[in-house]
Amino acid sequence: MKKQYDRDKAGTLVLLLFGVCAAAYLLLLFAVNQRVAAVDVSDCETDAAERMEYKIEKIECRYGYVEVRGYAYEPGVSVDTADTQLLAYDPTTGIYYGLPTENVKKEKLTENASDGFNYDYAQFQSAARKSSLPGGCRICIWYRGNGANRLISTEEVLFY
Repeated sequence: MKKQYDRDKAGTLVLLLFGVCAAAYLLLLFAVNQRVAAVDVSDCETDAAERMEYKIEKIECRYGYVEVRGYAYEPGVSVDTADTQLLAYDPTTGIYYGLPTENVKKEKLTENASDGFNYDYAQFQSAARKSSLPGGCRICIWYRGNGANRLISTEEVLFY
C-alpha cells in the first residue's frame, strides 16, 4: 500500500499555515488599534477645565511613535466609568484627531487625593504613529467618564 501523504510534511505545512494566519491577524489588530481618525467634539462642554484635575505626565517621541500619558478626573466624583480619550487638535485646520487611548489603573491618584473618592482609573496612555498626525498638534483630553462630555484643552504640543 502506498502512502498518500507524509505525516511530518503535512504537520509542518499545517503549523506554517497557522503561523502565517496568526501573524496576519496580529498585524491587522495592531493596525486597527493604531488608527487615528477625525472626531466630532461639537457637543462637548468646553468650559469645564477649571473643575477638572488633569495633567499630561509624559510626551515622548521615539521610533516613529508619539507616546502620551496622563490623568483626568473631577475632584469629589469617583471614576465609576473610565472613558477618557486623548485628542490631537490641529490648529491650522481646526480638526480633532482621536488617538488610540487606553485607560489604566493607577491607585496612587486615589491615595494622593485622600478625599474618600476613587480615582484609580483616571490614568490614560496613548501611542500613535507620528506620521499619522500633522506636526504642531495640541493635546486635548476628551473626558466622558460618569456620563460627562467634556473637552479639556491643554497647552501641550505633540511635536513639530
